[in-house]
Amino acid sequence: MNGMITASVAWALVHFLWQGALVGLAAAGSLSLLKKSRAGVRYTVAVGFLFLMAALPVATAVRLASSPATTFAGPSLLGPTSPSSPGVGGVEGAGEEGRGDEGLSAAIPPPILLWVLGLWLAGVAILSVYHLGGLRVARRLSRQGRAPGERLEAMVSDLCRRLQIERAVILLESVAVSVPSVVGALRPILLVPASTLAGLSPRQLEAILAHELAHVRRHDYLVNLFQAAIETLLFYHPAVWWVSAQVRREREVCCDDLAVAICGDRLGYARALADLEGLRSAGSGLALAADGGSLADRIRRLVGAPARRSRRSWAAGLFALALLPAFLGIQLACSRTTVMRESRDVPTTEIAGGWSGELQGDQVRLEVKVRKGPLSHFTAVDSYAVSQLVGFTQGPSTHFELRLDSGTFSFQGSFEGGRGRGAVTFRPNPQFARNVGVPFTSSDLLELAVYDVPSGYAREMKDLGLVAYPRENLNGWEGFTRDLMGRREPPVERLIELRSHGVTPGFVRGMQAAGYADLGPGELIELYRHDVDPVWAKGIHETLYGPLPAFRLVELHDRDVTPEWLHGVVQVYPRVGADDVIALRVHGVDGDFIRAAQSRNRQMLTVPEILALHARGGIRS
Repeated sequence: MNGMITASVAWALVHFLWQGALVGLAAAGSLSLLKKSRAGVRYTVAVGFLFLMAALPVATAVRLASSPATTFAGPSLLGPTSPSSPGVGGVEGAGEEGRGDEGLSAAIPPPILLWVLGLWLAGVAILSVYHLGGLRVARRLSRQGRAPGERLEAMVSDLCRRLQIERAVILLESVAVSVPSVVGALRPILLVPASTLAGLSPRQLEAILAHELAHVRRHDYLVNLFQAAIETLLFYHPAVWWVSAQVRREREVCCDDLAVAICGDRLGYARALADLEGLRSAGSGLALAADGGSLADRIRRLVGAPARRSRRSWAAGLFALALLPAFLGIQLACSRTTVMRESRDVPTTEIAGGWSGELQGDQVRLEVKVRKGPLSHFTAVDSYAVSQLVGFTQGPSTHFELRLDSGTFSFQGSFEGGRGRGAVTFRPNPQFARNVGVPFTSSDLLELAVYDVPSGYAREMKDLGLVAYPRENLNGWEGFTRDLMGRREPPVERLIELRSHGVTPGFVRGMQAAGYADLGPGELIELYRHDVDPVWAKGIHETLYGPLPAFRLVELHDRDVTPEWLHGVVQVYPRVGADDVIALRVHGVDGDFIRAAQSRNRQMLTVPEILALHARGGIRS
C-alpha cells in the first residue's frame, strides 16, 4: 500500500477518537430528546448517526491522502496542501513530513502510530473471521431445514399478504435454531424451530412470525450487515458499539409495533415474547431473531410498565465524553511542544538519501530521493548547470556539492558515460532560519532548497506579514478549532507556494498600498496569475466604495474594466455593485450613455432598464 495512503488511514483512525466521541454524544442527546417519539423516528436517527460515524474516517482519510504533506510524521488535515504546481525545484512526488500539525506528530511518534495501525488491522482481521464464521453458520442453517406443514405455510402466506411483502419468503422448519430467525437479504429464509411450533398457541405463533416477517419487509438484514461492517472497522471506539446497540434495540421495537398492528393483541404478543425468553441461545449475530435486543424491556414497553434505566448506556456515554479532554490534552501537549521547539536553536539534523543523474550538454539532471519515514519518501527532480555543482567530475568515484541558501547537498558515488548514481546528504543551514526569524525544521530547509527560496525573499515575505509563524493560534480552543478547519498555514508552505508561482515582494507591497493588506497567499497568486496591476487595483479601490474580494478584482480585470470607465458609471450609480459593473462593461455601456438615457426619460433608470434600452438600439430622439 502506498505510504501516503497508509499514513492517511492511520491518522484518520486517531482523529476518529474525538470525532466518534462527538457523534456519540450527539446521538445520545438526540435519542434522549426523542424518547417519546415513534420507534421508527428513533431508528432512523440512530442509523443516520451510525452512517455519519462510518463516513467521518473515510472523509478524513481522503482529505489527508489528497495532501502530499501526509506521512507518519504528521498529518496535514490541520493545515493546507502543498502548492498546486511545482516550483523551481520541480518536486515530482513527495511524501513530505507534515508541518501543519508538528506538535501532534510529536505527541504521537511514528513508531507508536505504526503500532496503532498494526493493532487496528489485527482487530479488524479477528472480527472479520468471526463474522465470516457467522455467515457460514447462517448458510448452514438455511440448508439444514425442511418444509413445514401446509397450515404453517398458509399462515406465513397470509401474513406476507397483510404486511405487503412482495418478495418470496422461504419457510423452513429447523432443529438447529431455538427461536424463529430470518437469514438472507436477497432470498430471505424464515427458520422456525420445532419447539416453537409445539410450545406456542396459534395466535402467539402468528405474532412471532409477524415480527420476523416485519424484518423482511423493512430490509433489516442489509442494515444488520452494514452494522457488522462498521463494528468491525471501528471496533476500538465504544461510541460505535453504543450507537449500533441503539439501532438494534429500536429495530426490534419497530418490528414489535408492526406485529402488534397485524395481530391486534398486544398482551398476547407480550406473553409470546416472555415464552421465547427461555428459548434464547447465542446464535449468529448476522441472523435476525425474535429474541433480539432486550426482551425484558420490550415486554415492559408492550404492557405499559415503566422502563428500567440502563447503566451501561450512561457508562458508554461517559467513556466517550472522556475521550474529548484526552484529545484536547494532546492538543495542549502539541502547543507546548511547538513553543519549546521555537525556543531552541534551529535543528541541524542531516537528511540522507540517494541520487541519480544524467549529463545533458552543460546541464546535469539530478533526481534526489530522501527517505522520510518507514513508509514515505521525498523525491525532487531538477537540472543544474555544471558550474553550479562544486567539484563535479566524471569518473568511478565522484564527490560534488550543490550549495543553496538554505542548505548544501553533498553527492557521492560514480558518474561514468554521462550517467551517475550514489548517496546524497543534505546539510541544512541554521543561519537561514536565523536570518528569516522563523524556526524552520531540517525538513523545511530541505524543501526550501528544492524550491530555491532565498533567505532574502523569505525575510521580505515575513516582514510583509505573509509567513509569520502562527504561534498565537496554537493554544487553547481557538487554536484547536482553527486547526480543525484547516485555516493555519505553516510558513514553509506559504513561502513555497508564493515562490513557485512567481509572486514577488514588490507585488505584495503594491497590493497592500492599493488597500488590499489582508490578502492571503492564494489570493495573491490568483491576482498575479491574471496580471492584475497594483496601480490598477488602487484605482478600482478608490473609485468604488470599498475594497473588493480578490476574485471580483480578477473578474473586473479580465473584462477590461478601467478606473476611468468605472468613474463615469459611479457618477450615475454611486453604490453600483460588481455584478452590475460587469454587465454594463460586457454590453459596452458607459457613463455617457447612462446619463443621456436618464436625461431622455427624465427619471432614474435601473441597470436592467439601461441594458434593455441599449439592447434595443440605444437612445432615439
